Amino acid sequence: MICRIYLFAIFLSSSILFLPFYSYSQDKNFELGFGYGRNLLESLSTNQFLIAPAVNFRIPEIKNLWLHLEGNIEIINDNKTTIVAGVTPMLRQFLSENASIKPFIEAGAGANITTRNGVENRRFGGCFIFSVMGGAGVEFKSRMKISYRFRHLSNSGLYSPNEGIDSHYLILSFGF
Repeated sequence: MICRIYLFAIFLSSSILFLPFYSYSQDKNFELGFGYGRNLLESLSTNQFLIAPAVNFRIPEIKNLWLHLEGNIEIINDNKTTIVAGVTPMLRQFLSENASIKPFIEAGAGANITTRNGVENRRFGGCFIFSVMGGAGVEFKSRMKISYRFRHLSNSGLYSPNEGIDSHYLILSFGF
């Protein structure tokens, strides 16, 4: 029950926080990403799959900067299945105005809930956790993107223990 309350609070607060960007932005688009990842610790053997629908808003005052508001559903398989769901606001900076190939960097932090309090021998301490992410990629003229992303999941000191996990992903996204 407490995890459902956290999930509702995450989506409500993100909607209220980023609603002004929606109304002020002339340029917005949607994106659907699919990723495959692995944990960076040799002691863990996880396969991780990410489904990430997102909406992007151009920030008008800053050239080539976008707010990337991403929902995520991550499935972590380590002989058991853990599902992580949440929302992450990210800033995405395009490094070129080239129309056919546009490299970018991105970073952000968000809130998530999990179906389990850990993965293999790593413990989150509770079902409400945070994610910190950063990455780089390329957008092609067709609005398809391919990117690398580093993702850290932990409870940020809310519970004990706070062991967390670090993962890296290859993500393929389609804009529309």
